[in-house]
Amino acid sequence: MISTGPIILNPLELAALGLICLYAVWRGRPEIPLAIYLSVSLWTRTVFVGPSAVTWPLLATIVLALIRYLHVVQPWSFLPKRLDLTTRQLFPSSDPWIVPWMMLWWAWALCALFQFDLRDKMSIARPLLLYIIVGSLAALIVIRDGPAARRFALTYLLTSAYGFYAALRFIDVPLTYLLSDPGLSSLPYRNLGIREYNYFSHHLSIAFLLGLGLFLNARRLWSMVLVMSLVLWCGYGVFLTGARQSLSGAGIAVALIFGWSLSRAGKKPWRVPLAIAAIVIVVVFLYQVAPHLVVREGESGLEESFNVFEDRGGLWQIGWNYFLASPIWGWGFEYKLWSHNVLIGTLADQGVIGMVFFLGYLVWATRRLPAVWAQTPDDDRAVWRVTFFALFAFAMVHGQASGNTMMTAHLHWPLWAVWALSNGVVVAVNRQPFPTPPRVRLRALPAGGRS
Repeated sequence: MISTGPIILNPLELAALGLICLYAVWRGRPEIPLAIYLSVSLWTRTVFVGPSAVTWPLLATIVLALIRYLHVVQPWSFLPKRLDLTTRQLFPSSDPWIVPWMMLWWAWALCALFQFDLRDKMSIARPLLLYIIVGSLAALIVIRDGPAARRFALTYLLTSAYGFYAALRFIDVPLTYLLSDPGLSSLPYRNLGIREYNYFSHHLSIAFLLGLGLFLNARRLWSMVLVMSLVLWCGYGVFLTGARQSLSGAGIAVALIFGWSLSRAGKKPWRVPLAIAAIVIVVVFLYQVAPHLVVREGESGLEESFNVFEDRGGLWQIGWNYFLASPIWGWGFEYKLWSHNVLIGTLADQGVIGMVFFLGYLVWATRRLPAVWAQTPDDDRAVWRVTFFALFAFAMVHGQASGNTMMTAHLHWPLWAVWALSNGVVVAVNRQPFPTPPRVRLRALPAGGRS
């Protein structure tokens, strides 16, 4: 049984959202509405602010806050005479070729989309234009320091935690009911009553990972407890959706964050074991009281539950056959539902041309790794570089089971944030020079003399 329909904000929620938007514009903090905007886009149900979908008021707030940011908070100038060291540059100095590369790729995707007969073209054009392009450029401009990254992460975490609560409220499940039936096994709804439950699980997984970054960066005990509570709440929501691709992707992304944190010398390494213990306790508790959340019906055990490749071989073959039928430019997303893999899907939807663009993007992503893993103790951006890169890793992992490069916004905007947060990072070279024999100075002989 699937429950559909929009989410209508009540007067209190409208007032809270309005105050947040006014604060973001007044202080020039576009990262705050940007986080809300990107989170709500994955709620799978349209959220309405009065007669309008919340997308447009949030987009207007981002633009107004961005104007305030560029004019007052961090003045930028694009005049040739003022493009000097005192002006924050729009694009970091490393690998600027990615900008025209991505512009060409996005243009090619739109060209392929409108040259073929996909009926619902907005299913591709909307996420590409509104969330991938807008999200990437906005993240590049505003997420440039530690405080901005923290504000974005905290806002995204709070928004997604509330989105999970709104999903429960939509199917009339009060929070007190979860105490007696945490697995919702007595209800007729499956996957929280959400048709596209995989998309819904994505924003909870992203919030989970951003919350871990906040936990590692927290300065006070109360903030650590609050953040970890929200992190576990979002993780619980992922289990309720039953999206094993998100569970697998988040697990690998968490390992990346924790591995980086343990490799840093003198940076409170006890936080990682504490976070791992909290996560394990919650997972074990869920397995005891609601085993179907961890091991679904018809599955033999944990290995099968977290195997994102299960039952995907036939779908990959279908996508590959579509690619072989139109290898140069693909099928313009006409058969985007079949491939269930970002690599095969790119070949089937955009052909070899689209795959070349995607491979170039992956090369650019790989070139971010030295700055992501760099040991920079005095740089408060370090934890956010690895956290945002982990979001990209999460997208790549769950994208092996489903997804599309032009529909998965978090395959794009986190890397643009990493690029901005890496500006000015000097990566130390640990290689020793090749040893050479000592230089021998020859004494000049006197004229007509003998040695």
